[in-house]
Amino acid sequence: MAGWGDDPVLAELRAAIESGWEPVAIREDRETPGGPYDVVTVRLGEEEREFRSDHLAFHRYVEGLMEDHGLSYA
Repeated sequence: MAGWGDDPVLAELRAAIESGWEPVAIREDRETPGGPYDVVTVRLGEEEREFRSDHLAFHRYVEGLMEDHGLSYA
């Protein structure tokens, strides 16, 4: 898992959520080399996007999203 420094994926996810994208699913990817990764799926209307990171700050943010949105790892 990557450290506490800047995570551009986390910045993108935060910006998406601030722009109205809604977190709809969270999962852990242990299959992709370099992982494990947290994967967050967000939706705006009919469009979905995925954000994936192994960064510790991203993981902590995902924990908060699970609490705030009633989600759990799928």
